[in-house]
Amino acid sequence: MFLTTPTASTSKLLASIAAICAVAHFLGCTPLKAQSFNEMASESSAQEFYADVQRRISAGTGDGPSYYLSQDYTLTPEQEAQLASERRDDNIVEGLRKDPVLMRYWQGYWDHYQARAAAQPGEFCAATYVNLEGSVTLAGFDKSWDGGLLMFVGRNVPRPSEFREVTATLTQDDGRPATVRIYNMPASAKMPDVGTLIFAVPSMAAALSGMGNEQKFVIAIDGREVFHMSWKDGKKARNTLRNCARKR
Repeated sequence: MFLTTPTASTSKLLASIAAICAVAHFLGCTPLKAQSFNEMASESSAQEFYADVQRRISAGTGDGPSYYLSQDYTLTPEQEAQLASERRDDNIVEGLRKDPVLMRYWQGYWDHYQARAAAQPGEFCAATYVNLEGSVTLAGFDKSWDGGLLMFVGRNVPRPSEFREVTATLTQDDGRPATVRIYNMPASAKMPDVGTLIFAVPSMAAALSGMGNEQKFVIAIDGREVFHMSWKDGKKARNTLRNCARKR
């Protein structure tokens, strides 16, 4: 509850209302009219009081204990520990937000390159979308092959001891699952915590035509979801891939 002493502005307002009531008495003020004036005075006083509170809070004048809370808000040791923990977490998050490398992964980005070092112009054009969930890569053809590869890398993807062929179900934005045979690669020494799945793409041109600006991929093996990721800015990536392929 808030407590206060009357301010000069409040006293002035009450005096004005009293003067009005005195004039009203000589003009034939009835008990009903007197009650109305009292209600008006109470409402006006309350409005002025709360307006004064807001002015003091906004100004932050600290001009004495005009208003105070009667309830004791001392924190318990548990509350202090919780508050300290939250402050530490906030500091960690703030530090991570200032890390440009992490934020790039957080926001997601495309990388364009040729998948083979000795590739001729227009051969093995590739685009990889990366975020914190993993990566999706579409890599293209050479001069004697019009197909491509769609590769998924993620932490929940199986990491077999040797290269193998498995049956997987891929579901995209249209919601229609496609069950096909794909390849599952062993984890590499550079990325031991992630696995890789490779889908064969019969036509790179058709794959490029099907690239949406935002696209979701969900992969399941033996009924268990092993990959779930979306990309953005797919049309821009598609155009870059097409420009690379035209140099064939």
